[in-house]
Amino acid sequence: MSQLCQITGKTNVFGKQISHSNKKSSRIFKPNLFRKRIFIMNNNKFIHLLISKKGLKILYKKGLYKNISHYEHRVTLHQEI
Repeated sequence: MSQLCQITGKTNVFGKQISHSNKKSSRIFKPNLFRKRIFIMNNNKFIHLLISKKGLKILYKKGLYKNISHYEHRVTLHQEI
């Protein structure tokens, strides 16, 4: 499973971990992702989204349909059987 938010497009970011003695080593900053099950009222279906906390806040504030039209190249709608 890739570490990609389907709403905002956030992915892994590479950086440095710096110790107290100022040694630097590579590390990965991962996005805060959740697998959410969201109900679509028009189709009476549920979809599964892998979204970050920031993407979840955007969905709660602006709604799903405005975001899907803006981010439709990232969102794949899977129908649950």
